[in-house]
Amino acid sequence: MKTILKVEPTQLCKRAERVFSTARREPRPPTKSTRPSRLPAVLAALALAAGWAAAALAQNPASMEEKGPKQWAILIGVEKYHRAPRLRYTINDVRVLARTLHERDGVAEDRILEMTDDEKNPRMQPLKTSIEAELPAWLAKPSKDDQLLVYFSGHGFRDASGKMYLAPADCDPQRAAATGIAVEWFREQIAKCKADFKLLVIDACHAGSEKGEDEDSGVAAKDLGEPFRDLTGVVTLAGSKGEEKSQIWEEKEQSLYSYWLNQALKGHADENGDGDVDVDELNDYVYRNVTRTAKALFPRPQTPVRIIRSGVEGKPVVVHLQPQSLKQVLHEMAEQLLWSMEERKLDRAAVLEFTNDTKLGELLGADFGALGRWCAEEFERQMTQASAHKFTLVDRRRLQQALSQQQFTISDLASSSAMKSLSDRVGGLPVVVLGTLRSRDGSLVTLQCKLMNGQTGDVVGSAGGTAHLSPSEWAMIGRSVAVKDEDRIPPLPGGEGGASRTPDEELIDRLDERSQGPHPRADPKFPFRVKVIVNGQERKGVMRGNDMFVTLRKGEVYSIRVENNSDQLALMRLLVDGLDTLPEKSTKGVITYEVAPRVNLEDARHWVLDPAQRKSWNIPGFVTETGVDGKYREFTVVDASESLAARQRFTDQIGMISAAFYAPSGQSRGVGTGAGREGRRDLTTRGGFQCGQLLGVVHLRYTDAPPSGQAAR
Repeated sequence: MKTILKVEPTQLCKRAERVFSTARREPRPPTKSTRPSRLPAVLAALALAAGWAAAALAQNPASMEEKGPKQWAILIGVEKYHRAPRLRYTINDVRVLARTLHERDGVAEDRILEMTDDEKNPRMQPLKTSIEAELPAWLAKPSKDDQLLVYFSGHGFRDASGKMYLAPADCDPQRAAATGIAVEWFREQIAKCKADFKLLVIDACHAGSEKGEDEDSGVAAKDLGEPFRDLTGVVTLAGSKGEEKSQIWEEKEQSLYSYWLNQALKGHADENGDGDVDVDELNDYVYRNVTRTAKALFPRPQTPVRIIRSGVEGKPVVVHLQPQSLKQVLHEMAEQLLWSMEERKLDRAAVLEFTNDTKLGELLGADFGALGRWCAEEFERQMTQASAHKFTLVDRRRLQQALSQQQFTISDLASSSAMKSLSDRVGGLPVVVLGTLRSRDGSLVTLQCKLMNGQTGDVVGSAGGTAHLSPSEWAMIGRSVAVKDEDRIPPLPGGEGGASRTPDEELIDRLDERSQGPHPRADPKFPFRVKVIVNGQERKGVMRGNDMFVTLRKGEVYSIRVENNSDQLALMRLLVDGLDTLPEKSTKGVITYEVAPRVNLEDARHWVLDPAQRKSWNIPGFVTETGVDGKYREFTVVDASESLAARQRFTDQIGMISAAFYAPSGQSRGVGTGAGREGRRDLTTRGGFQCGQLLGVVHLRYTDAPPSGQAAR
């Protein structure tokens, strides 16, 4: 009994997973109902796991606490000096940095110490007594395996003997020894901290900087950082060198250095796309952007400095990036690269579809299906909105033709001759935005964008991040799968390192595994059937692994028949060549409806499939008006370059029909499609429903040349 009581949470997960795996392998007994039911073995496994967890907590309630290395941060920003020149935006520098560390690195709020002038608690204000009291106490908290970030933004002074001081809010430069924080004392406190890796960031300057008035006793950031050089495990980053000024970026309401430091920690410095920002990536990114921006926008140079003890091993990781939503990551990358364009006064760009290392003239992003093209479209839209249409984008169709003709690969674009050739083919190209889906691990995908000179191929800007895919976004990857009831078993707490996983993460892992098997159409019990109908007859498809191909030829008109053979009402989002089959509401001044819009599957409108009314629905084309006397434009097969999707510069999904099925919320290359003749039909829609849990995803690829070696279905 004691052995069970002392079991650790990580062991619970492993034991439960073994039971779950065994339960999933057990055959399901035949049933008359098509509604899936939970397997008894799975319920037993869940009950057993719950018993383990309860027993472990009863024996040791602390056993479920977070484990593994922790990140700590001490952030000090002094703005409202009592006897020294006041500064601007240092409070904002601290606030923004704290938010980034919490949201992007997952640093718990109770492990971030913020000391700024606007703190109501006097103990948290950057006064001499409070800093000297709080700093040692906080530096004693990290353990050996933890890491620490210490950030200081404010003045630095030197007394008559040459001794240096960091200036708290109540410092008197004329009495620095009595009122300042001795750098020597500060160094001793940092040295006592047990954390293996400590990053010290000093964004300070002599008082003649843009942050204040001239003072002969001011000390540059680099000089303040030098005493920390010989400390083991400490890397110091200083905002400026020598007599350079730490400059304020009025537009950003931050210092120039702190702005780019914050952008680096958001993930834009993740050069190798591994989901971490190490100290070399951080330093390189900040140095490159601060020096370039200072030269372009400011009256004087500013050069960040890294101070590091010789012999420091490896490249310590500064932040382990926490994923954001896909739209948020694309938005922030677009903002960063837009700024790089504005800084260089560039007014024209081309955005390539997000891909991995495949031939750009082919179906790009082969391992990511429709997701790569949607990312490029969304990125383009974000850039256009953020820039208020101040620059133009190269037509995607023209760009695609140029790429296809020259059969470029990703590596080719680093060549100045290849880049110049591409630029010439599209009438001049100052810059190219190259988006890459670097890697995917379950629901997590790492993205990176590079801004490349259209003549030389040199990288002139970069941005990146890690995104968390929703189940609908995962469905855009192009895999077909039936979602089973046991896939939704809630994850057990306390996984690897004590971290918990979301239900979506667990679900996508299981769908990844199942999608390695055959297409759902191969299972006669799969309730949702998607068929291509030509001249009233089903055009049989050919199976190849998880793909199903249907042969269609130019000039043919087809419809899509969908069947719901379950006993439950279901909702369906249906895309053809990446375009929604239902019109989307647009509220630009007046309410209008956009026909066949480009959408993320997550945002598409849904059809209601109610088996109480009928079992099958025939969708004849892109709907232009819903209602009893609804209108549509026929699905007509055309050359890929003439398809409706291609005209809207959205070509990588040509040849793809995507249907995703959901429970109502609250319950658990060859050819393309054009909009043909207009027709009328009862296309009444039903409101009152929202898409809830994903039930299944079906992709049909249509082509003018069927693959060989498989039987038709």
